Amino acid sequence: MSEIDPIYAELASRIQGADEKYIPRILSRLANIEQAKILKALPDKDRDPAAGASLSISDTFVENLGMDKEIVDKHIRELFEKGVLFPTRKGPQMARNWMQLHDSTLPNPKYDESLGNEFFDLWGEADRKPKRPIETKFDPDASDFRIIPKWKSIKNIPGVLPQEDMRQILKSQELMVIIPCGCKRSFRERECGTPDESCITVGRAAQYNLDSGLGRKITYEEALEILEKFDQYPVLNLTINQGDVNTLICNCHWCCCNAVKGAAKTRFIAYEDAEKCQTCNICVERCQYDAIQIKYDPELDKERSYTDPELCRGCGDCVISCPHEARGMKAIRPPDHIPESVKIYS
Repeated sequence: MSEIDPIYAELASRIQGADEKYIPRILSRLANIEQAKILKALPDKDRDPAAGASLSISDTFVENLGMDKEIVDKHIRELFEKGVLFPTRKGPQMARNWMQLHDSTLPNPKYDESLGNEFFDLWGEADRKPKRPIETKFDPDASDFRIIPKWKSIKNIPGVLPQEDMRQILKSQELMVIIPCGCKRSFRERECGTPDESCITVGRAAQYNLDSGLGRKITYEEALEILEKFDQYPVLNLTINQGDVNTLICNCHWCCCNAVKGAAKTRFIAYEDAEKCQTCNICVERCQYDAIQIKYDPELDKERSYTDPELCRGCGDCVISCPHEARGMKAIRPPDHIPESVKIYS
């Protein structure tokens, strides 16, 4: 690898969880030297607090840089669109941690040509290519993400909570913006075959993606249609592991998403109707956690599907994809199984 300016290592040191090998090089692809000097000079200590959460900077900040204000504003806007900078009450600020930088810099196709293949390859190496089978040992209490069960798999179950019914989750959102998935874009050779545009962002994340030109605004009906489209693929619905869905809803597969591995279980578990099962094997193929097997049932004198209750995470994908309606879901965990809140971008 060619040498890069030491300024990028200095910038990487400000990002929590950033490694010394990949993040400096990723930053060198995202920001030229002039832009890197702007990033190094932030935060703008002379900025008027009355400016609020924005990308505005003070004249003193520009003077100290020795640059033309129009050029500095242009650089800041580009870094914002690339996902390197965020508007805050203290003015433009860099991503706080590794995950925020990953999720904000990968989705925007506007700069693909200038970033080049090296940028995506670096992120792919930094993110480590997921491998199957999924490891089943994980701590649900430490999970940053949780699975939202496919709503069609639980629609007839009494006591479903609003934070686990996708229809209620989507209805509660004032703004929804669909964006390309950064994980899918960093792992370009993947098995799932899903479209890149697959992450539904909500709340402040949606507004950020709309302002930066990254995504497009969608309605409740359009959001349901998108999820319906993804039901044809073996994907999970993931969100931040907390009750309030206020950041994003993803359509994830193990081949391009490491979050699938450690995602917390839902309150539900899948089960099978042994007599209806036709051993078509679809449920086995769709399960990302290898929780379903076809075995011989001596009582019925035939083979049928079995679900391992320890491995099943209650995503409901096997239920909605069974052509014989031989699978269902049942609640086995209490409402407080879903944590009240968790912070992964701070």
